[in-house]
Amino acid sequence: MGIKHLWSILTPFVERRPLYELEGKSVAIDLSGWVCEAQNVTDYYTQPKMYLRNLYFRTCFLLLMQVSPIFVLEGKPPELKHDTIAARNATQFKGAKPRSDGAKNKSKDRARFRGVLNCCEEMLRYMGVACVKGKGEAESLCAYLNMNGLVDGCVTQDSDCFAYGAKIVYRNFSISQQGANSGAGAIDVYDITKIYESIKIGRNKMVAMALLCGSDYSCGVFGIGKEAVVKFFEHVADDEVLERLRSWRTDGEFYRKLNQEVTNKNVCSVCGHQGKKQSHVKYGCGSCGTRDGCDPSTYEKRRLENKNEISIREKALKDEDFPNEELISEFLHSKEEVKAVALEWRRPNIAEFIAFAVKHLQWEHVYAFEKFLPILTRWHLSNSVVGALLRPKRIKKARHLKGVAGFEIIWEYSAPDQDLFPSHALDEIDSEKLWSTVEPQHLVRSAYPDLVDEFERATAKPKRPAKKKATVAAPKRKPRRIESYFTRTELDVSKFGDESDLDLSDLIEDVVSSDVDYLQALSESVVENLDESNFFATTFTECDLFEKSMAVLSTDSSDDEEEYVPLIERIQSKQSRGTFISD
Repeated sequence: MGIKHLWSILTPFVERRPLYELEGKSVAIDLSGWVCEAQNVTDYYTQPKMYLRNLYFRTCFLLLMQVSPIFVLEGKPPELKHDTIAARNATQFKGAKPRSDGAKNKSKDRARFRGVLNCCEEMLRYMGVACVKGKGEAESLCAYLNMNGLVDGCVTQDSDCFAYGAKIVYRNFSISQQGANSGAGAIDVYDITKIYESIKIGRNKMVAMALLCGSDYSCGVFGIGKEAVVKFFEHVADDEVLERLRSWRTDGEFYRKLNQEVTNKNVCSVCGHQGKKQSHVKYGCGSCGTRDGCDPSTYEKRRLENKNEISIREKALKDEDFPNEELISEFLHSKEEVKAVALEWRRPNIAEFIAFAVKHLQWEHVYAFEKFLPILTRWHLSNSVVGALLRPKRIKKARHLKGVAGFEIIWEYSAPDQDLFPSHALDEIDSEKLWSTVEPQHLVRSAYPDLVDEFERATAKPKRPAKKKATVAAPKRKPRRIESYFTRTELDVSKFGDESDLDLSDLIEDVVSSDVDYLQALSESVVENLDESNFFATTFTECDLFEKSMAVLSTDSSDDEEEYVPLIERIQSKQSRGTFISD
């Protein structure tokens, strides 16, 4: 649909964006594009009106995302499109084919398709969504609304929208979370400003492409491909391209001379000077000032450009109507005169929708109600209508739906349920679950702050006093008596000074190595000389090395010998000086 090859040229500049980025924006939607897209669904016979089902769920998604959609319906098609419409009518709708394929049976209007669009418009009206009908093509009105700043973009599959003047085009709309090509809720964004900055293709060149390559309004020029047209656009400005096409027919003398220059065999194809290319390669070119070869400079590129344009011109002028001024006028001169559009989301009608869904979509009453209730409650919260039939009964609990903080609300309807369901439809159905929805917290707080405060007070937990961190005091060490050091400490005799003390281990070894009779005689001698007032014996056996090391008794009163100091006093003296090592 649209201008041939245009989507493939613009594909490198597309941006795949998530649908939530449309939040707060207004978009004009080509309704016929969504309807035609649904005709290709394989489950057509399972749901004969698949276009209604797809339209409903897509519209619900946009409304819940706080996007303002306005659907554009087809008006009277231009005569240029009659042949295209007739071909589409023959394949678009399923059913018995006519017996004759004569001209009388070829419908060139949209009578049947218009009935489909009217059915869609009826459902959208029950949903409270705005619809507008154009005087001509729907994509023309979409582009007009976007070009004049009435909407932020156009949702369409038709590339004609660019030629009509659209600035932002959204394509390949998808809300599905499944499938390899679903996009998981995404859309393709085409920005004509970025496209023009990159490849210098604007609205006028797109109209020229419709003339050369073909569109819904013409078959284009036979034998002209995309690559030739793109090369032609490279050396022609966007605001000059249409006049250039017109000059192909009016300025024949110029192109005749240009053709002679390009095809002249006596002119070098490299530098453009007199002489053949082979001669310049061997002997050089006098005009270029070279002895071998030529100076190509820019002539060779210009020659190829001229040759390409001459080839396109010759093919295009075989069509007597080229360039088709009616087609140019269709794209550049809008029939619309819209100054404002009603983008306001009106109150949805749940009773009318349920009846419509049961009739056209074969939905059950309860199923239709469950699918429509979130739309009605969201409109209610967004508009804060006082005294409405629908009002919140209570907040059941806080919820998080797809990462969005919300409240699960139980609603009550002032009208009796019999107005929505038949009497048997509510059997074995939990009415509280039926009337519950999950709504964003910020909308609920804005519409019903008292209800939120009541819920938070009811669910608030008493605050526990903060636990103070226990301060762990260092354990106090009990004072010890000095006797404990003697009983528990292993003494290092090397710390007791530089006296000529013997190694204690050697003393013990000597004692242990003595025989039993010697030890017994020694002990008897010590007991006889034991003084109870002193720990050590007053006299010692000369062979008793242990006593000899502990006490030194001298009968000589000379000043040269050191006075004996008992062991206990020496230990206490060491401890007072800090040299004693405790445990």
